[in-house]
Amino acid sequence: MKRLFSLALTCLFLPFTVSAAQTWANDGSPATVVELFTSEGCSSCPPADRVLGSLKEESGLWEEVIPLAFHVDYWDYLGWKDRFARTEFSVRQRNKVREGKAKGTYTPGWFVNGHEWTGFFSRKPVPTGVGNPSGKLEATLDNATLSIKYVPDTSARHHSLTAHIALLAMNQVTEIKRGENRGKSLTHDFVVIDFARLPSSGQTWTHAIPGGVKADALAVWLTPGETGSPIQTVAGWIASK
Repeated sequence: MKRLFSLALTCLFLPFTVSAAQTWANDGSPATVVELFTSEGCSSCPPADRVLGSLKEESGLWEEVIPLAFHVDYWDYLGWKDRFARTEFSVRQRNKVREGKAKGTYTPGWFVNGHEWTGFFSRKPVPTGVGNPSGKLEATLDNATLSIKYVPDTSARHHSLTAHIALLAMNQVTEIKRGENRGKSLTHDFVVIDFARLPSSGQTWTHAIPGGVKADALAVWLTPGETGSPIQTVAGWIASK
């Protein structure tokens, strides 16, 4: 199902703790950032969810590809409320359309490095790969505080950067009781359960993890201004207690 027009998760509400402060760093090339806008209320979405989930088997996961599943809420009216959906994610997708990065708002909607990708509908593999190196990006998670630091290389000329932060949940299963997917058991991976976009004129950012969020992985990517293709990325698994 495609529709065109011009974040409290009960099972995840556990105290957020990590076994010790963790740091992820990337001073090489940025990974490809893949965003899937999806919904449990959309009958066309489960195949896309499975394709995104298959990326966890990629040898280049986190270094070459960072998968993200943003659940939207504009299908909830059909009778099933997606527990992962947020209005802000629907707004994020619509903003991409307004910015000219997609032709319409629909699910499943794919974006690769910020731009609409329709290859899924012709059964093309999800693009993965790396871009040009542009400095070192470091993220440190200490209990409920995420600290980010970027050291650009000498050739970088980015005066204003935005840090995008996503906390991800894996292996989430939902038994669908109503709506287009009624009777199905859906498994979700790379579900965005906390998202923040932090502008800055410098190269450091701090994000407080909301209470109750329990994540399996995190991803951070930088863009020039508020939008644009990622110039550097870092992501990885969270070793929780």
